[in-house]
Amino acid sequence: MNESVNDNLKRIIAGELQLVEAYLADALHTGSEDFNSLIRPLALSGGKRLRAQLCLLIALAGHSNQDQRVAVAAAVEMLHLATLIHDDVLDQAAMRRGHEAIHCSKGNKVAILSGDYLFAKAFDVVAQIGSVECLKIFSFVISALVEGEFLQMEDVFRVDQGVERYLIKTQKKTADFIEACLELGGILGHWNSEDIVLLKRFGHALGMSFQITDDILDYQATEATAGKPVGKDLREGILTYPLLAIVREDNKAYIEGELRRIEAGGDAMEFMSYIAKEGGVIEAEKLNATYVKEAQDALTALPAFAGKEILLGVLMSLAHRKV
Repeated sequence: MNESVNDNLKRIIAGELQLVEAYLADALHTGSEDFNSLIRPLALSGGKRLRAQLCLLIALAGHSNQDQRVAVAAAVEMLHLATLIHDDVLDQAAMRRGHEAIHCSKGNKVAILSGDYLFAKAFDVVAQIGSVECLKIFSFVISALVEGEFLQMEDVFRVDQGVERYLIKTQKKTADFIEACLELGGILGHWNSEDIVLLKRFGHALGMSFQITDDILDYQATEATAGKPVGKDLREGILTYPLLAIVREDNKAYIEGELRRIEAGGDAMEFMSYIAKEGGVIEAEKLNATYVKEAQDALTALPAFAGKEILLGVLMSLAHRKV
């Protein structure tokens, strides 16, 4: 695919993202001014719109209806925002997309209701296009996200959870959603079933790589580069792959002691340096490379289509991003 074709496709996607923004602005205008003042600024402050872009790209590469793909891409963003709002309540985060988190200004009850409304609205949008397949995908994603969150809560400061448990949580909390966006695009674009399987395989590997790269960056960032205190996950007891990969019988007691100290309010930086020195980051990089290869293999197996090179670029930029 030559550069001019890719550039043209990127322009089309950018134009459709503007339609998604307009759709969100219209759909999230309710009779409650209090709700409007809370949700609409968050919805329209954007973010990367990665999930919407993936859905649009694959739908455009097939034979899809613009109204349907814009609606589903908007519903994907509603679903994503709902999970962020609920995550902020669970994590007691103070800011979201440059705005004060809803639970900070209005309390947990309003924040949870706001997220619930977005879940319901996303389902309503998808129901209107009349695709049972798409509705099933949205149901699956929500179930996976909730299951992943429950598992994460169960595993706070739990050293013996193991890397397999971590991978299950990562799949449920991140990869399943990204995989679903590729599948939604394939359904809207009327791709054949064999190619949709490959799209899903690519999406799964992309999602796993995306999260593992985030975990790696936590150990490479400083407050200056991250723009926020580093080690946040560790201080909250969220143990990611770099740590779990180095747990052995001969250091387990030391790690548990360090985590008790951090849980009590101790500094995490020295322990994070220990994890890096023990090879935790290197092991995470190795795992990331396997998922990058898995995604590349799935993409190679797909027939030529408009946007194939763009997908490869997305994979490389997300998997190799730096602090």
